[in-house]
Amino acid sequence: MFDNFDDREKARIQEEIERVHGSAQDSLFGLSSSKLSRRTVLRLLAASGLLTLGDVLAACAPAQLQAPPAAAPTAEPAATAATAFDPKNPTFPVTTDVLLDAGYETGTLADLERMQESPRDEPRYGSPVCATPTDESELIDPDTIEFAVVPTEDPALYRDTFEPLLENMRNETGKEVRYNPLSSYAAQVEAMRSERLHVAGFSTGTVPFAVNLACAVPFSIQVSEDGAFGYRLWLITQADNDAINGIQDLAGKTVAHADPTSNSGNLAPRALFTNQGVKPDEDYEVVYSGGHEQSALGVFHGDYDAAPVCSTCYARVVRAGQIDGEAIKVVWASDPFPTTGFSYRYNLRPELQEGIRATFLDYDYSDTGIAEVFEGRGTFIEIDYATVWDIILQTQESLGVEYETGELEG
Repeated sequence: MFDNFDDREKARIQEEIERVHGSAQDSLFGLSSSKLSRRTVLRLLAASGLLTLGDVLAACAPAQLQAPPAAAPTAEPAATAATAFDPKNPTFPVTTDVLLDAGYETGTLADLERMQESPRDEPRYGSPVCATPTDESELIDPDTIEFAVVPTEDPALYRDTFEPLLENMRNETGKEVRYNPLSSYAAQVEAMRSERLHVAGFSTGTVPFAVNLACAVPFSIQVSEDGAFGYRLWLITQADNDAINGIQDLAGKTVAHADPTSNSGNLAPRALFTNQGVKPDEDYEVVYSGGHEQSALGVFHGDYDAAPVCSTCYARVVRAGQIDGEAIKVVWASDPFPTTGFSYRYNLRPELQEGIRATFLDYDYSDTGIAEVFEGRGTFIEIDYATVWDIILQTQESLGVEYETGELEG
């Protein structure tokens, strides 16, 4: 490919490689197999001024400069826009334009139904949800029900937002209900443990702490009118990369993880991929890209072989026109990660528990500020903690999380 370039031109290309990568790389010339992808090489040549846009387009066209010898296909081709995709029974690989058209970047009611058709008897990690005491003396009957939601920079922000729900709770329980703007995750858990908080919306990762430390009973999450909730972990690669069609194919590859502290970009893949028999850093090389957007763009441009990304983060990059969804395929997708888990203290009197559940499950808040603030999620549906939070518990088990309030951040 480089035989027609003189020494001066090769030097310009090498300078561009060093500029893009920030340090000197092995020379691109004389290598039987370049360490850089074809897309990256073409971008470098174009940036060096040695290829025109027409040259790049021609090189990327179906008629390649050096077509490989014909070979029998080794895997099913990725489903494309012309191929039907069934979200209820997904099979991979599938190009991302198909998944985005199907709304598969979020969880759906079909996912919840599928997961809860085979519920877990108990959580895979940590304690099961506390049962309501049978001893009357252990039950509590507060004069005022204290309610809190996920802390924000302005803890009082949601006071007006949740007023329609709080008014319904007053009617359903016959109690005064007060919004309690707690300032941290740990403060929420500690308040419920000490019976100073009775109903709360805990953040995704905090829910298991609340179950294990405060005997919280998670019973509901928010969904939109069409049942969308949460996000997924997608494992992406180039649509024309026939070498990767599943997690097992990552062996020996270079895979971009977003950031060491990222849940879906690093922590969850380390747990979920290991459970599938592939260990990051051992079976494949991990390179930190700096974020989900950088991982997605790096895969698109051929800088990485693959990347685990947050599906909704990836969707934003596509919708911004930075990535062609047809050029990227998903070879594996997780169950959806749930969002805020609404829970009550286990030893509230049974009639109060029933009233609280009715407040969430029997009313539609789609025309209230709740839906407006929470991106259309104005409906609450019932969930089973051990089943729906299993994907979170897998990650926490893999990381050896200890359920202590000191482990909570924020």
